[in-house]
Amino acid sequence: MANTLALKLAHVTLASKPPEGGEIGRDSTEQPNGILREGAQSMVTAVIPAPSDEKRRQAIEAALKDIASWGVTSVQDYSYESDSAGQWKNFKVFEQLEREGKLTARISEWLPFDDAIDLLNQHREAHPQSDPMLHTGMLKGFMDGSLGSHTAAMLRPYADDPKNTGLPQYEQAKLNEMAEERAVAGFQLGFHAIGDKGVQMALEAFDEAEKAARSAKVKAPDGTENYRLRVEHAQVTNPAEVARFRELKIIASMQPCHLLTDMRWAESRLGAARAEHSYAWAEFLNHGVPLAFGTDYPVEPVNPLRGIYAGVARKSEDGKQEYYPVQKLTIDQAISAYTTGSAYAEFSEKQKGALSTGMLADFIVLDRDITAIPPEKILGTQVLRTVVGGKTVYEAK
Repeated sequence: MANTLALKLAHVTLASKPPEGGEIGRDSTEQPNGILREGAQSMVTAVIPAPSDEKRRQAIEAALKDIASWGVTSVQDYSYESDSAGQWKNFKVFEQLEREGKLTARISEWLPFDDAIDLLNQHREAHPQSDPMLHTGMLKGFMDGSLGSHTAAMLRPYADDPKNTGLPQYEQAKLNEMAEERAVAGFQLGFHAIGDKGVQMALEAFDEAEKAARSAKVKAPDGTENYRLRVEHAQVTNPAEVARFRELKIIASMQPCHLLTDMRWAESRLGAARAEHSYAWAEFLNHGVPLAFGTDYPVEPVNPLRGIYAGVARKSEDGKQEYYPVQKLTIDQAISAYTTGSAYAEFSEKQKGALSTGMLADFIVLDRDITAIPPEKILGTQVLRTVVGGKTVYEAK
């Protein structure tokens, strides 16, 4: 959302046309009303002054402090900004903190799928991939928008907006071509896809990318041809797509905490038939699809315990609303998705994600055993200590 001054500075007027994959909200007189959806956001973000180096570091240190206090020892980060130079500035801060011994979480930094391959190679080669504290990871692309803004790409119109099927961000042929090129260059791919049309686009591109990579004899980081391609969010799917996930060995990288926000209106957006297969964590697991959980911070609070509660309860935080309980997980399944599942999704399951001999000493101490209490008690859990590489990075006072 942008105010009048922001629209003026960005030259967003009655005559403005949105970029492809974007939409300019308008009032009854067709004047821009300040709501910019998906690709149209860049019209205003392009004129927002970048933070100073000092402010950037302060912000990152504040985020790392927050992360440690909630027991998070590893993050897969996408610090996107509107220009390529800005995208890399955050990584430079991470490098500086690591040199100073002040990096308190392990970071796998995602790179923009849309960037040129030469630039992607430059960024990948700028820091050792073998560094367990900091390295670049997958390429992130966006198939669509979000359910809340009616911009997630749907195979059928929204139940509460029957003329709208969302905003796909690519033409399929171009997407396939880009995915093939980047897979052959040895990059892991992860696509934001929330609507079932967005998921379909991602799966089709992944199929072509995997064929191209195998034909070129490209090996994944573990030396196999399992490239661990990922759909980020996968909030609305159907049984045929779930079967396709399994066939292609695609990871469902999901954020159960989103349901706590979305359950108030998700069914009205989707209708009951589609809602039954939304946020389908159990359905994915029951079909043998790898499941990795995260929090989508700062869209949602970083607290993984809130996500674990959502995974096992599928109820609002006050316990008054429930959402398709058939998709509930067990407590062990929810914990596994946040630990071993997420480590697997970044090719790190041999170094972290479990407490066992030879693994990295990343662990947390809680004030209660969350495997032995009712789901609603999980929300009150306190983190007492967070340890990364054997070093305490947070301790409750």
